[in-house]
Amino acid sequence: MKLSALAAAAGISTASIKFYIHEGLLPAGRKKNATTAVYDDVHLHRLELIRWLRDELSTPISDIADLTRAIGDESLSTIELMGICQEFALRGNSGLPASALRAPGSPPFTLRSGTGTEAAPRSPSDRFDGIVSEALDRLGWPDEESAARSALARVLEMVDAAGYRVSVESVVDQCRAIASTAGDNIRPIGTELSRDEVCLRVIRGITMHNRQLIATSALAHASLSMMARAAAGGDDAAVGEPTDSPGQ
Repeated sequence: MKLSALAAAAGISTASIKFYIHEGLLPAGRKKNATTAVYDDVHLHRLELIRWLRDELSTPISDIADLTRAIGDESLSTIELMGICQEFALRGNSGLPASALRAPGSPPFTLRSGTGTEAAPRSPSDRFDGIVSEALDRLGWPDEESAARSALARVLEMVDAAGYRVSVESVVDQCRAIASTAGDNIRPIGTELSRDEVCLRVIRGITMHNRQLIATSALAHASLSMMARAAAGGDDAAVGEPTDSPGQ
């Protein structure tokens, strides 16, 4: 297809496409003649990924460039690429602070080979890292390096510092509560998909389900608060909320 047709199919301006090519995010089209280049599904899939990252997560061009380099790195297995995509989703719009994620510019998480290769050092304190390890052991889940595992250990440290209770039991309970829904959300990714399509499906799926989880958590907290207030006869003071004294 010509550039105009590619722009129409992707819903992106021709100027933006030229910019992405110039920045190395998108491969140049195949020259048909001295003045015309043609494009195919490879370009369309890449543009669909770029557009979603920009529209939904406001992902910086530099981060998208990192991802496209990973997509083009054939030494990365599909499962490793999916792990990088999970990190993009967590970084983009999950409610997690930047301090809970891998520092920009540091090497991405890789799978442990099981052949004695040492895993990358974990930055949270041993206590919170140990809570995650014990929770995974109780659940019978694999204890592998990942953006999600590291983020949970860091978040537990933050939750504890804020004065809230942190325990193995609470982590296990939350994991079990979400396991059924997570299992339903997992879909095998077929080999017929391009690596760009794989990335879009992983990042989009995680982002949408994270948004639902945050909203569901807010609903649960709001509903339980209303029920507690109603049981106390509607007295805000009964549930610890400050009230103004008469005349103030």
